[in-house]
Amino acid sequence: MASLLSLSSDWVWEQDAELRFTYLSEGISRVGLVPSTLIGMRRKIDELPAVAGNDPAVFEAAVAAREPYRNFTFGMKLHEGRHLYMRISGEPVFEDGVFKGYRGVACDVTQATVAEQQVQQLARYDSLTGLPNRNMFTHELERAVTKAQRSDGNFALLFIDLDRFKTINDTLGHAAGDDLLKVMASRLAALLRGADMVARLGGDEFVVLIDACVEPEALSQVASRLLAVLSEPLALAERNVQVSASVGISLYPSNGTDAATLLKCADTAMYQAKARGKNNFQFFTPELTRRATNHFALESGLRQAIERKELRLHFQPKFHAQSGALTGVEALVRWQHPQRGQLAPGEFITLAEESGLIVPIGRWVIEEACQQMRRWRDEGFDPVRCAVNLSVRQLASNTLTDDLLAALASARLEPGALEVEVTESLLMADPDRAQLVLQRLHTMAVHIAIDDFGTGHSSLSYLKRFPAQTLKIDRSFISGLPADRDDAAITEAVVAMAHRLGKAVVAEGVETEEQMRFLRGIGCDEVQGYLLGRPVPARELSQRLGPVARKPNRPYLAIAKVA
Repeated sequence: MASLLSLSSDWVWEQDAELRFTYLSEGISRVGLVPSTLIGMRRKIDELPAVAGNDPAVFEAAVAAREPYRNFTFGMKLHEGRHLYMRISGEPVFEDGVFKGYRGVACDVTQATVAEQQVQQLARYDSLTGLPNRNMFTHELERAVTKAQRSDGNFALLFIDLDRFKTINDTLGHAAGDDLLKVMASRLAALLRGADMVARLGGDEFVVLIDACVEPEALSQVASRLLAVLSEPLALAERNVQVSASVGISLYPSNGTDAATLLKCADTAMYQAKARGKNNFQFFTPELTRRATNHFALESGLRQAIERKELRLHFQPKFHAQSGALTGVEALVRWQHPQRGQLAPGEFITLAEESGLIVPIGRWVIEEACQQMRRWRDEGFDPVRCAVNLSVRQLASNTLTDDLLAALASARLEPGALEVEVTESLLMADPDRAQLVLQRLHTMAVHIAIDDFGTGHSSLSYLKRFPAQTLKIDRSFISGLPADRDDAAITEAVVAMAHRLGKAVVAEGVETEEQMRFLRGIGCDEVQGYLLGRPVPARELSQRLGPVARKPNRPYLAIAKVA
């Protein structure tokens, strides 16, 4: 028997009625334990966390009842800090009906147990942040529902999505994005109570389970603290970055009595927070479900709008303020929705931005605008410059310059025939990236205009860094002219400053003759607005090119046809 044991990785052991070891075979020495040092000691099973599938209470109950047990795994921490896991089976020993102890066999299962724990760790925890993952959170949320149902309790769910995370990934790189997620995870974990739980669902989405808290005032305070903590500046890729978040809140049981419904409601409320400007929180209401349904239907339709050829371009003319000569047009996208009719940009552009569809839509706008300019030239009309608007996602895209060059080449146009309009607020979101991209476009000889100037709170030191030829004064300053003294002073100052910097000025939103006279008087270069011409389809604009040029009382709608 002894020779057979020496060939095995197992070892045998015996205990007395007090459960003290009286014998251990030499096989135990293979795991670094000396049999003689364990004689007279009792087994300890609570030195390491219980192994999955092994309940210490079940083991203790079997021993207390003097019953046999099979394949129970327990761990112990050795003096050098090493962890050891053993699998034991034992049977009670009786003599004349009197319990004398246990005897059994044991083996080392450390490698297998550690490997299983690693698998469980990956299955339950997020590898990047260390937070519970979607699987674990779903399990805990279901447990919270069961507990609340039994105790007539309540709890709250907070769905958190970081704002502008994709922009950071695109501009600073995925390594910086990962660092950001780890910092946000750490901030969330530090903010919460021990009874609460925070998990990462994936991407930049986090969720928080607030135990026994459904009072709106208390939850509002929690959400406000959360937003404040997440928006604190941090260093990423050697740059200071500030990120906000949008939070949606659902409540058990008022918003749902199952895990899936509660999570969906919180997600819906989060999207409402984004729609209201981001960096805020919203409680779920039934009205949000209707909006979310419409939002989903609209996004689904927008994804197919390009291939179904439902997008249209309208063109709004721009004119020289003094002479009335047409200087260019601005391309504005419309969506000819199959059920809802024509939709203006305000009804779907924000959705396109959020979903990422703005990139292919923006590419289509550039291509179609260039092709329309080619058609006008082929029809014999004077060459005009066409402006297209760029979004933040387009500016962050690595394919922007290639897309522009390809569109110009396909339409056989020189780069100067195209003007890109970039809003001032977009430039200030990431000035370094904006300067790099605009410099590339400037080198290509593409014309550059800063749109909505005066609304983005930019520093003049930044303004001189951007290689733009034109500033477009936002319509909010033009609407009060000439009666509003502040608007008049600001507009006059912008025109003077732009001219000193060697830039032309376009006034947007010109709707009255009084505004027109004032802008001419202060030397504004170009004008655009409903007084001069509304956005119209290319066909309608083409039809008016010749006849309108001969109307002396409306010179600002004139486009001269080449003889």
